[in-house]
Amino acid sequence: MKRIRIGLIAGVVVALATPAALAEVAPAATPTVSKATFVIRHEVHGCHTWSLAGGAFKAAQVGRIASGGTITIINNDVMPQKLFKTGGSAVRYSGNPAMNHVGASVKVSFLKAGVYTFGTRAGEDYSWVKNAETTGPDNDLTLKIIVS
Repeated sequence: MKRIRIGLIAGVVVALATPAALAEVAPAATPTVSKATFVIRHEVHGCHTWSLAGGAFKAAQVGRIASGGTITIINNDVMPQKLFKTGGSAVRYSGNPAMNHVGASVKVSFLKAGVYTFGTRAGEDYSWVKNAETTGPDNDLTLKIIVS
């Protein structure tokens, strides 16, 4: 019994001393910034994901932006990705939210504080893409932006 307790205590000390373990236990809050970039890419499993500022690629993302701030979304997927807003106040788009070619981007400006939600609607693979097979169901990309 004592060995088990000692082992658990040692494990906790190691976990607390390891930043990676800390991130798994209590992920750091996303900082509020004046601008951020999201990149959409092709995935074999789930078809597509996006990343915030070079972070992990996931189907669902959350970002925090200062009021008056902007996000830029870059489509590096093998198919068009149309950005659409599902909740929140009015926003201003600079560029085409259809993002209908590789490298297309759109900038979204947030004029008021609040919570904004977005999704994307994927189009068909570009004609030059051959054998872009994927496994599993396609991911529904979702984005929640908290503006303060």
